[in-house]
Amino acid sequence: MQKVLVRESGTLAVFAVVVFAVFFIWIAIGMLSFAPTWFALLFLVMPVLFILLALAKGTSVFTGNKKASALFENSEVSESGVTLPEELEYETGRVTLDGYWTSTGRSRSYNVRRSFEVRERKTGTFVEFPDEPFRVQVLRDGTGRVEAPAVRILSEPYRDALLIFFTDEGEVTGSGSLTLSKGSDVATVTFRGEGKELRGNVQAELSKARKVRIEVGSGKVWKRIAEGQSFDFTFSPIPEEKTVVFANYKTVSPMSLVKALWRDTAVLGHGAFELKAVLDVPLARDVVEKAEFQVELKKEGNVEKRERSEFEEEWGFWN
Repeated sequence: MQKVLVRESGTLAVFAVVVFAVFFIWIAIGMLSFAPTWFALLFLVMPVLFILLALAKGTSVFTGNKKASALFENSEVSESGVTLPEELEYETGRVTLDGYWTSTGRSRSYNVRRSFEVRERKTGTFVEFPDEPFRVQVLRDGTGRVEAPAVRILSEPYRDALLIFFTDEGEVTGSGSLTLSKGSDVATVTFRGEGKELRGNVQAELSKARKVRIEVGSGKVWKRIAEGQSFDFTFSPIPEEKTVVFANYKTVSPMSLVKALWRDTAVLGHGAFELKAVLDVPLARDVVEKAEFQVELKKEGNVEKRERSEFEEEWGFWN
């Protein structure tokens, strides 16, 4: 069982805004010697507002980190779940985090949409580990989505602390072959699911093409797992061990999860994924072929089937 604390880093951004605002305040004070007082004061209002907003943001991040850290330090985890430091009120459900970048002129800003689907409200000292499907498709820069079972704490002093659960249960299914060709260059890719892994082989005869590249993912998020001419490849979309992430609901993001857990583009979880084979051809359009494979969470009952169907339908967002 892995226990991970995710802290948000807002200190550098807050410092930059404050420095920028102080510079404008210095200019406004200098303007008092030659400009009308009302004009200088008007020029002064904007940087002051920037400072207040930056301080509010910094305070929110600091408070969220403090609550998540306290719960992390005072809780115990086991294969069966999380023992809380005291009796707390909490909500069980599923959290969805969407990270994306927006541009205005030369500047770019990172944005996060968060939602929490509540299933039950409980009070207790123990949270059972939910062996439910999850899905992570996030680029290294934080673009993408995380959807997983979670618990949100409602009681102080840990209010809005968030527990996110990633199970190590799952089975990769599906098999097939892909053929890539352009001129005299030919490559054959075969793959099959074996337990928690996708295994495959590439056999290529290349003269003009540089290499064959293998990627997994879907929609906008793809992870490169191997490249070359003739080679074997292995990919596991399931974590090596159960993982509980301690974070704060108001500040956690796909970017912070990638930095804390994977440090690179992450494609993990359950549902339908695609394997993409690319024949890298110089000075010409690459040849691309795709095939689908599944990662299933083996549980019995109609409830699980319905949950998996709803889960996969929601992830149609990335197609």
